[in-house]
Amino acid sequence: MATVPTRELKIGAIIDKSFAVIERAVGPSLIFFVSLTVVDGAIAYFTANISPVAQLAVTPLRVVVGVFFQYLLLKAMIEKTGLRSRGEGDVFLTYFGLAVLYGLAVALGLLLLVLPALFLMSRWCLAQPLVVARGDGVMQAFGESWQRTSGNEFPIIVVVLLFVFVPLAITVIAGVMLPKDSLVGVSVAALAQTVSGLLGLAMGTALYGMIVGVPKDVSATFE
Repeated sequence: MATVPTRELKIGAIIDKSFAVIERAVGPSLIFFVSLTVVDGAIAYFTANISPVAQLAVTPLRVVVGVFFQYLLLKAMIEKTGLRSRGEGDVFLTYFGLAVLYGLAVALGLLLLVLPALFLMSRWCLAQPLVVARGDGVMQAFGESWQRTSGNEFPIIVVVLLFVFVPLAITVIAGVMLPKDSLVGVSVAALAQTVSGLLGLAMGTALYGMIVGVPKDVSATFE
């Protein structure tokens, strides 16, 4: 039995529950943080001086690696918080397809002066948890997330700015101020990107619990 979902979200509540998710999944979060930072940082470091064409060829590898690690962490967060309601079976391919479409849409939004990207991120923040927790299809997850988050765009956008865009800004600054093949610069950028991913997944999981509703035995995490 699910609790009544939260209708009006508060910025402080989203932040608090996001860190509560990380606390419940602290082991997987640490593994994600170390593993993705090392792997993505190594790829970035050893491909720093290759040609732009070769860099473009490496990009799909980095995307696959990032999505794979994110899927494993989100799956762990969903299970550690008791939010999973789907049956057996793996949903990685569905998750991967959704992640690619989501990333392309957000990238296009960034090209359109950032605000469209923030709006899309706020309205689709439940899509990934819906796939992992319930086994929804890609379009079903996008559609329900869009509907469920209506009216709560502002507090979600504020948290997205704090959790996602602040670390990404650090990544950009490191890339501009430090040589592209600098171990320090690559490490700072990799760390910031990993933190952004970790906080973003925790926020999505927390919002899923707060909006969609959770089983009563774990409802205290999201109240």
